[in-house]
Amino acid sequence: MIKMTCLSVTCLLLAAGTANAQSPACGSGGPVLDEHGVLFRPYQERTLLMSSGEERMFLLRLPASYDGHTPSNVVFNFHGATSNAHQQIAYADFSALADRDNVIIVAPDANKVFPDRDHELATYWDSAWEGTKRVRDHDLRFVAELVEKIQAEYCTNDFYATGMSAGGDMTTALQCVTDGPFQAYAPVTYRYYHDDECATARPRPMISFHGTDDPVVPLEGLPAPWFDPHVGVIMQSWAEVNGCDPQVIETPYTEHVTRYHWASCEARTEWYLIEGGGHTWPGGRTREAPGHTMPEISASEMIWAFFFE
Repeated sequence: MIKMTCLSVTCLLLAAGTANAQSPACGSGGPVLDEHGVLFRPYQERTLLMSSGEERMFLLRLPASYDGHTPSNVVFNFHGATSNAHQQIAYADFSALADRDNVIIVAPDANKVFPDRDHELATYWDSAWEGTKRVRDHDLRFVAELVEKIQAEYCTNDFYATGMSAGGDMTTALQCVTDGPFQAYAPVTYRYYHDDECATARPRPMISFHGTDDPVVPLEGLPAPWFDPHVGVIMQSWAEVNGCDPQVIETPYTEHVTRYHWASCEARTEWYLIEGGGHTWPGGRTREAPGHTMPEISASEMIWAFFFE
C-alpha cells in the first residue's frame, strides 16, 4: 500500500486545494503583454523551477478576456505517452471554449530524461507508471507546485483536470489523492482504480470516455503489470467512491455512443462507450493513432459542459 506523509505531495495538494477553496487567489502575474503592449493570448511555453531544483516545462494559455482582476477557472490538460504538451493542446483543443468562458488552460509536460530517449515510456508520467511500479511523488509534486505557481501569479478560482491515455492515468492518480485542488476529473481512453492507492479518495465528479475498438487499452481491461479490469468495473468502483446508487443506468446517447451513469451520487459520475472508437479523443483532430476517431460527439465540449455547466 502506498502511503504519503504530511511531508509529501498529499499535503502540498491539500494546501493548494484549501487555499483555493477559501477564496479566489488573484496573484501577482497579471496580463502578459507582447513587445507592442498587446495582451499575449497564444500558449506560452513556461518553466517551473521546482523546490527540488528540477526545471519542468508547461504551456499556459490565458483567455482573451483575462484582465488579472476577474477570477478565472483553470483546466489542466495532460498529454499521453509518446506525446507532449504541444501536441495535446492541439489534439484536445479547448481554446475557443476557454476564451468564451474566461478559463486558463495549463498543459504540463512529462519531460522525462531516460538513458534511452527512444524508450516507449520516455514521455510517460511517473504517477501513471505501470501498476506495480508507480513512483507517485515525482509528478504529483510537480503538479502540486505548478498549481501553487498558477495561484500565486494569476487570478484563479477552481481547478479541473483532464487528460488523454497516460494523461488520463495521471488525471486518475490525482483523483486518488485524498485531498487536492481539482474539483472534477475527465480521463479519456484510460483510467484506473486500485484499492491500495485510491481507497481514501473523496467524492469528486468524474466523466470518462472509451472506445470499443481501443487496441492500446482494451475495453475488457489489461493484465499484469497493470491489473485493470473491464472499464465498466473500474467506473463502478468510482461510482462507489462518489456515493452513487449501486445500479448503473445505461442509455443511448447518439447512434454509436452509449452513456453510463449513476443516480443519487454525492459527486456526479458518468462514462461514454463509443462503438467502433479507437485509442483516440472523440471529436478531436484526426491523426495517426490506433483506431477510429468518433465524430458524433466532442469529448472537449462534453468535458467542458461537465466541468462548468
